[in-house]
Amino acid sequence: MTGQRQVWWLNPLWVAGGMGLLVSLAAYWIPDALYRAYWKTPKFFDAGALWTTLACVALFAAGTAVAQWTRSERPIAQDWTAGAPWAAIHKTFWICFWAALAGYAAWAGAAAARGADLALVSGVLQGEKGTSYVMKEVYLVTISGVTTLTQLGLAALILGILLGMATGWCKVAVPLVLLYVLAAARALFNSERLAVIELAIPTIVLVVRLGVLESRSWTARRGLWLQFAPVVGAGALVGLFGASEYFRSWSTFYSGGKQSFWEFVLLRLTGYYVTALNNGALLVSRLETIGGPYFTLHFLWRLPLFNTLAHAVYPNLQLDNLDVDPYMSVLEREANPEFNNGGGLLLPMIDYGFVGSLLFWLLAGLLCGAAYRQFQEKRPAGLLFYPLLFTGVVEMVRILYWGEGRVVTAYLALFPVVWMWTAACRRAHYQRRQLVHQESL
Repeated sequence: MTGQRQVWWLNPLWVAGGMGLLVSLAAYWIPDALYRAYWKTPKFFDAGALWTTLACVALFAAGTAVAQWTRSERPIAQDWTAGAPWAAIHKTFWICFWAALAGYAAWAGAAAARGADLALVSGVLQGEKGTSYVMKEVYLVTISGVTTLTQLGLAALILGILLGMATGWCKVAVPLVLLYVLAAARALFNSERLAVIELAIPTIVLVVRLGVLESRSWTARRGLWLQFAPVVGAGALVGLFGASEYFRSWSTFYSGGKQSFWEFVLLRLTGYYVTALNNGALLVSRLETIGGPYFTLHFLWRLPLFNTLAHAVYPNLQLDNLDVDPYMSVLEREANPEFNNGGGLLLPMIDYGFVGSLLFWLLAGLLCGAAYRQFQEKRPAGLLFYPLLFTGVVEMVRILYWGEGRVVTAYLALFPVVWMWTAACRRAHYQRRQLVHQESL
């Protein structure tokens, strides 16, 4: 690994290992009585589920470690901005930004056409009972292709931050702020906290790596304080979760009870993580092995052509049929569908079985470790892809973020930029070698 300025919490090995161990042990140690009292579900996460989960975490961590030990033969450029195709990056940024803006506008227009009005918006903002649920389930129903456009905002964010750091913020600051405003509105009116989280995490990752760690004013004391940034992040998570949960569930269902608001927030936040693993253990015990990447590459099952092929290959699979979805049926029958995360660590077992899931996590670790190494070396693929991969690492206890269409859309938009930027770096490296060779003659 290059350079002395590093922070442990950007490394997928420590993030996945730490969170996986902590949440797994919590899910196992919390007794059945507390599961039933606080989250209205029996406990299914037994010793077998604990050891299986820890094995998945260990193989992911091992994969990341192995990938980080390998080194590239090409020298690392000291100036990451040199040779980048900034004109193409600038153009791609604006294409992604305007496409995301169009998606949000179309989504809002569809909600208005369905009958959403300012009175409903005001009701959500004031925390009136039931308004948040009605807004999400009736008026902001997703529209295939249209709401997908909004996810290009992720690609625009990555490109905009790189542009801002390399060429100045004056041209990208307003669009970036607008993306955050739209994501905040999405989190509020569509009960979709992930819309903010998936912007915030890549922002932090890039700013810390390229701004803070590369700063000329860097000091050892600043580096020491930076190692404890996750403590501040945990506080910010509680604040964000509390703010969104106030409109999402507190004002509608839980206010006026025996718990204070912050007791409710802390218990519910804990519940989102431990019940995810608990649900995963339940689903693995109830659903048969699919033998295909339904959960791990979920976006494929929503593509028109692949969807037709999938139905031909898996005629009895009903996971994509909302009317007979055994996933939700199992949760409604035996757990609590209010906490419906399936736990990213155990879901690959439904796709590939026990051995296959272990292999999946090993390969996932190798991929994330290689991306992290490229990120530390400030190579194009690492700078563009790792911030999005890191979001999946942070969320892997709760969901399989990597396989969702919301992030794959951003990857597809960024891929041409990675290709052009990498090609430019290789040409520059080849020209330098030719120059050195000529001078040696």
